[in-house]
Amino acid sequence: MGQDGVLKTHDMVQEIEKGKMGMDGCGRLMSFDLNQEPEYDRDTCSEESGGSIGGHEHEEADELVGAIGVDDVMKLKFDTEEEAGEFYNLYAKLSGFGIRKSNAKRDEDGISRFRKWVCCCEGYRNEKWFNYEDRKREAKAITRTGCGACFRVKYDTESVKYVVTRFIMEHNHPLASEASVQHLRSHRKVSDAEYAQAKSLKLVGARICQIMKHFVIKAGGYSNVGFCIKDLYNRMDEERRKDIFNGDAEGALGFLAAKKDADDMFFYKYHVDNEGRLARLFWADSKSRVDFSVFGDVLVFDTTYKTNKYRKPLVVLAGVNNHLNSTIFGCALLSDERIETYEWVLSTFVEAMKGRKPVAVMTDGDSAMRRAIKNLLPDACHRLCSWHLHRNARSNIRCEEFNNRLYDLMARKFSTLEFEDRWARLINECGVVENEWVKKLYRRRRLWAEAYLRGNFFAGMRSTQRCEKMNAFLNEYLNEKMRLYEFVRSFDLAIAWLRHTESKAVHTSENTKPVLTTILPELEASAAEVFTRNVFFMVRKHLNRQGLLISEGWSEDGGSRTYYYSKYGGHEISWRVVYDRSMEKLICSCIKFESKGIPCAHMFRVMVVEGMNRIPEACISKRWTKGVYSTNNGMKAFVTDEQLTQMARYGTLKSSCNSMCYYASYMDDAFNDLQQMFDKHSVDLKEKWIERGYGGDGFAMDSRVMNDRSRRTFGLLDPRVSRCKGDQKHAETKKKRKCGHCRQATTNEHAHTKRIRTTQQFMMIIWKIVWMNRWKNHLKLVRGGATQANGEDKHLHHKHAVAVEGTQVTNKEVQEKDEAQLL
Repeated sequence: MGQDGVLKTHDMVQEIEKGKMGMDGCGRLMSFDLNQEPEYDRDTCSEESGGSIGGHEHEEADELVGAIGVDDVMKLKFDTEEEAGEFYNLYAKLSGFGIRKSNAKRDEDGISRFRKWVCCCEGYRNEKWFNYEDRKREAKAITRTGCGACFRVKYDTESVKYVVTRFIMEHNHPLASEASVQHLRSHRKVSDAEYAQAKSLKLVGARICQIMKHFVIKAGGYSNVGFCIKDLYNRMDEERRKDIFNGDAEGALGFLAAKKDADDMFFYKYHVDNEGRLARLFWADSKSRVDFSVFGDVLVFDTTYKTNKYRKPLVVLAGVNNHLNSTIFGCALLSDERIETYEWVLSTFVEAMKGRKPVAVMTDGDSAMRRAIKNLLPDACHRLCSWHLHRNARSNIRCEEFNNRLYDLMARKFSTLEFEDRWARLINECGVVENEWVKKLYRRRRLWAEAYLRGNFFAGMRSTQRCEKMNAFLNEYLNEKMRLYEFVRSFDLAIAWLRHTESKAVHTSENTKPVLTTILPELEASAAEVFTRNVFFMVRKHLNRQGLLISEGWSEDGGSRTYYYSKYGGHEISWRVVYDRSMEKLICSCIKFESKGIPCAHMFRVMVVEGMNRIPEACISKRWTKGVYSTNNGMKAFVTDEQLTQMARYGTLKSSCNSMCYYASYMDDAFNDLQQMFDKHSVDLKEKWIERGYGGDGFAMDSRVMNDRSRRTFGLLDPRVSRCKGDQKHAETKKKRKCGHCRQATTNEHAHTKRIRTTQQFMMIIWKIVWMNRWKNHLKLVRGGATQANGEDKHLHHKHAVAVEGTQVTNKEVQEKDEAQLL
């Protein structure tokens, strides 16, 4: 090959780095010829697959390898060490062998002075592995043959390039076939783009084996993927280890700190124990804080377990929004469930919400949680979950009548005097007056009886089932094997789904109208215009019920009028509605508006009598309306961080390319043009990606925030595994073995001597069994009036009967004779 060929060979290397030759973003081999312009033969290459070389491409590849000589390669120059490595790896793939890095030398500035690559079969296995005596499994196959093929470059200070100093083409082993090249390690690599796609699928719950099948389907076969499932496992684990390089706690706090940088309203706080380990962690984003400023009148406080590797209980502080959907105000990971721990959670929560406290709190009845609420939120009305109380009643009181009547006492809206009377009758009739659990339950009646909780706003909730459903939903994203860094990211993804469902409810309320079905279309339309859709359905039920009320008269006192109503067919119960005409204010004795925030049927009846066409402003609770976010106490809207923005952009661009790729796959010219455009822009964008500090040298970062986070340290150690009450309740305890003789739990020192029985002893045992059976049968015959016995049993029956009648024949004599007969 002449000087022109050498120059073209050098141009070929440059074209490889510019994306015009070599390997594309999908791992495809590109055919080229030294005497022609580099181009693809795309007839056998599929749109998404990264198709393998076949047919005419194989011939061109073989011609290229045969055309390159040692002198041609020795005159090549490269700008970087990576360019030289990519050239030799491409040459190895076309030839049919793999490569690996060998020795290198770097100066004080970190510049590589020389680098050497060798064939994957270079060297020999150490002799000690052949003479290994305690081998427990089959030895790995021999791959080293002492091959001398190599490629070496050196940094030239004058030209500021890497020049080739050594190139050996000869191998002492057969080269790999086309089907075997894909299994060589140097030709298997998960690219950054493929990792980004696999990471997105992993975040939504797909397993790695399923992700691998996804790549196989897109590529058109395993041979076209460019890596195996083990490589994908290794890449995912490698990136996971990079995320928690400084420690799991450091990675989790770094992630929260990055969100704080992107969202000024994001709040997080942590507590460290005496050993410098992360003990408690609380966080809430801007959307949660805005929601609490609007819907923070009711707080549901609950704990769930088995959500992370350290078994830290997850405390979810939730509420209900104007669409009757659950909304999360904040969450915390704790090390234990003591009073001071819950006090820290509540104090941190109040700090995050700028000092605002909830009006009502609902819990499952945990004693430490209850005391913490009493200390930190003394003015809040505390309510115990009715579902948990009913479950505890069933486990402590084995009386179905008591449990059914207790549930009626919890739910019915009695007066306090009527409640006391019904409670006294209940415990007397069920006989549980002296039961300690019942006494304790009665002392806490102000926390669960509707008679004492009437008039307090709880947004229609009487149990923590809303939180329980939230926990069940979170368990789809969280599991007990997750590290803290993975936990906070998966929790973010779960919250994003909850807010997506909320946005759907917002769309339904703002952009659609319900069908009016009542006989009062003006009032119904007024409710549909003001309230959100789900709340409107609740209001419409009360609007329909107003027709079942019977007027018992009315009275007028100054500027107000009082109406009296009873239910049709139930005159023993009546309600009083006071209507202030000057203020257009309605007050009902049922206290439903004060308890749930929606007008009751009695109020609607007065509206009909007074001829109102719209619901008065005084009967509308702002928290249930569509425009509740118009006043949010100065808090700004939710801001997404840069990492989520990057993921959203990636998904958008990928989706946008799908239709373009689909149409281009039907036409040869369109396919070639689109592929060339992709290759050109991929190389240009990768250079910009590296120049702007997002990553490089095969190390992909999601965003600059991730780079900042990797350099940030908090000086924390990973937490220890926690032991909590709730986790131990559901822990599977292994049953202890019991001794077969004394039925006691066996220990290392617990043992019995084995009985050594002789043949005579075994015969005596058998005889006793037979004799006892005959004796039982005889007694049955005697008691039944039997007078005869057949065969050999007649003599025995007679003797037994005589013994029963009190004769001189003893049981011992009968026993000896029967034994003689048996022997």
